[in-house]
Amino acid sequence: MRYDYHIIVIGAGSGGLVVASGAASLGARVALIEAEKMGGDCLNAGCVPSKTFLKSAHIAKAIRDASMYGLTADLKKVDITTVMDRVNKVIREIEPHDSRERYEGLGVDVILGFGELQDRHTVKIGNETITGKYIVIATGSEPAVPPIHGLNEVNYQTNRTIFHLKELPGHLIVLGSGPIGIELGQGFRHLGSQVTIINRSPGLFKKDDPEVGPLMEKQLKDDGIELLLGIVYREVRQDSDVISVEIEHEGKGRIITGDQLLVATGRLPATKNLGLDKVGVRVDEKGYIVTDKKQKTSVKNIYACGDVTGHYQFTHMAGYQAGIIIRNIIFKLCAKVDYSAVPWTTYTKPEVAHVGYTEPMARKTGTYKSSLKVDLCAIDRAKAEDDRVGFLKLNLGKKGRIIGATLVGEKAGEMIPAITIAIKQKLTAGIFMNMIFSYPTESEILKSASLEAAKQSLKPWMKKVIRAVLLR
Repeated sequence: MRYDYHIIVIGAGSGGLVVASGAASLGARVALIEAEKMGGDCLNAGCVPSKTFLKSAHIAKAIRDASMYGLTADLKKVDITTVMDRVNKVIREIEPHDSRERYEGLGVDVILGFGELQDRHTVKIGNETITGKYIVIATGSEPAVPPIHGLNEVNYQTNRTIFHLKELPGHLIVLGSGPIGIELGQGFRHLGSQVTIINRSPGLFKKDDPEVGPLMEKQLKDDGIELLLGIVYREVRQDSDVISVEIEHEGKGRIITGDQLLVATGRLPATKNLGLDKVGVRVDEKGYIVTDKKQKTSVKNIYACGDVTGHYQFTHMAGYQAGIIIRNIIFKLCAKVDYSAVPWTTYTKPEVAHVGYTEPMARKTGTYKSSLKVDLCAIDRAKAEDDRVGFLKLNLGKKGRIIGATLVGEKAGEMIPAITIAIKQKLTAGIFMNMIFSYPTESEILKSASLEAAKQSLKPWMKKVIRAVLLR
């Protein structure tokens, strides 16, 4: 049977764009369907706007902390409209890379509208129907809104709306303490807003090393953020411009009032009305599309990638999974995903970066040998820049190979790729000991950790042999 396209991609976010451009560049006929904006959440409401916003917030904090660096400066008032203007400017600067015009120039047929599966090879967009040998679902995720009494009657913000604010919140209440809630909560605090972060969970950074949560709780509190964790939601209501959140915290009732409410309580797969049931695409109990290691769904010619699968909801993971799909569809390589060295960074101040196994995870593998930790404050560059909050922890396997790492520091996200390479190449911590690092840089913490690993591996009998034989 002849189809209109080799591949139909539903969703023009990070994963969908990679599949479409990659397959088209290799000669495939590709249709790319997008119901909202090209570039998806990452460009329009996620990575790009949030990191641009956070840069302004960090600059505001630096100005307020000028006296720490022997300077005098005064930031009297923040105009949030100019901050958001810069956010939009950066979005517009990156937009052409993800635009309809660029992808049509690559030979992709871009169709704007909502795509609904009719059968395993057919997709309907409005009144138009197209067929494809393969279909890739990359529709992403959307903000999850918890079932709190009264919440739907309140003018709350999500990551999709908060970058359109016209006034700096006097008091921002954040529901949720995941990456979005913490990053934006800290960002608004640095700009001058009063911030309260509320969450059902009793701690922070649950997916990271156990030492990260307490460290970052202290940092956020030192920033002046109120943290109310392990709470029970009672009700949310709004009276004119005042939003009230009623909770139970430590056995006592409490009402928190503010002028803006950010809902950042997680994500849900964007699969509504896609027609998955009709075609037989299996989803899990949360609604995420179930895929195998080849990114194939329960329907053999339909693949999925990115947030909609629920695996590591990061832009870089969507791109990685998209590459696996291209290799399997175009080259029939039987390529499989490998999640042994997945890096991620939470862009707080300081940043929190992680790759591979945490220490508790490593201990359960049966291959765990030891962990070693170096505090950032021991590094000269960190002292010079007063970046003293942070550490590096390396988790080692039985052969001394690096199997995981956590890095907290101002430049953590920029340093984690070196450790990712080490894990992928099955290298030991000694790899950094034999490298020459520029001095002074915070990356020297990698060499310090490597030297610490060498010390740990040096047994007393080895020292005796060295003294008796090599130092005679």
